[in-house]
Amino acid sequence: MNKLRAAFFLLSIIFIFSCNDSGVVTPQNKGTFSVTRLEAIDKNVVGTYELWGSLITANFDHDENAFRSMGRFAISITGSVTDTSGNPFTPNLGKISNINNVGDIIITIQPPGYNDTIPSNIKILGGAKQLIGSEIVFDLTMSYEDILPSSAQFGSSSADFILASPTTGTASSQYQKGIWFTKDTSGSTAGITLPTLPDTADWTYQAWIIDNSNSSNIYNIGRFDNPSAGDNNQQCQLSGGLTWAVPGHDWLQANCPGGGVPDIVSLNNNYRVLISLEPRYEQGTALSVPFYLTLFTGNISAVSFGSIQGLSNSFSQVVPTAQVRLSAN
Repeated sequence: MNKLRAAFFLLSIIFIFSCNDSGVVTPQNKGTFSVTRLEAIDKNVVGTYELWGSLITANFDHDENAFRSMGRFAISITGSVTDTSGNPFTPNLGKISNINNVGDIIITIQPPGYNDTIPSNIKILGGAKQLIGSEIVFDLTMSYEDILPSSAQFGSSSADFILASPTTGTASSQYQKGIWFTKDTSGSTAGITLPTLPDTADWTYQAWIIDNSNSSNIYNIGRFDNPSAGDNNQQCQLSGGLTWAVPGHDWLQANCPGGGVPDIVSLNNNYRVLISLEPRYEQGTALSVPFYLTLFTGNISAVSFGSIQGLSNSFSQVVPTAQVRLSAN
C-alpha cells in the first residue's frame, strides 16, 4: 500500500509540472547564442550590446514597435558572452510568446545612457530566420540588409596613399607632414576603393595615424563616407592652400592637435596608418580612438615625394558574426 501511495505521489508531481490548468503540456521556448570576433566595448564610453527580435505579424511589420529586447550582453576579455553583471548569457524570450513570429534578429550597440525600449541606430549584426530541423536559426552578419549591406565589398577593397602637403600650396613642400589617400601627386585619383556610405548609414569611415614608438599618440586624419571626397577634419592644415578632394590631412600648424600629443615632424619616422569602420553616433572619448573594426593598416615607409604606398586589408580578420538558435521543448 505504501508503494502504491508513493507511486501516486510521484505521478502527481510530474503532472503538475508538465501540464497547464487545462491539462495540456505547454512548450517552453529556449535559445542559444554564440559570437565570433565580437569584441569587448567600454559600457561607459561606447555602450552596451543588445539582442533584438523583430516580430512579423498582422500588427507589426518590422517597424520600431515590432522589436522585442532579448537582453543586453557583454563580451568578456576571454571572448565569452555574459550578461551585464558577468554571468552567462542566454537570449531572454520573456517578451516573445511565439518564436515563430520572429522574422529576424539584430544586435545593436546601445550608447551610454540610452534606455529606450527600441534599438539604437548603431546596428552591428543582423540576420533573417531559417528553419533547420526543429530549430529556428538566425545567422547574423554585417552584410544583412538592415545593417550594412556594402560591408560585403570591404574584403576586396584596397587603400593607397602618398605623403604630400597640398595645403602649403605646393604638395612637395614639407611632404613628410601630410598624408592623402590618392594615387597621384595632384590628388585627382582616389586611393581608396571602399563603397560610398549613405549619410543615413549607422557607420562611417575614419583614418588615423598612430605613433609606433608610443601608441597612445593617435592622430585623427578625419571621418568620411566617400573615398572620392574630403573628410571632416582640417584642424592642423594651413588655410589658403589646396585641399584635395580625397581623405587626407596636413599637420603644419604648431601645437596641433595638442592635448599632450606631440607635433608630427616627419611621417617618415616610425608611424603607421589605420582606417577603421566607426559607429556614426559615437560620443565623448570614443571619438578619439579607433573602433575595433579595422579595414586597413600598414606602416609608413621612408620614401621620396610621389611614392605610392599601400595598406593591407584586414577586414576578414576582424569582421564579427553571431548565431541565435531558438526552439520549443
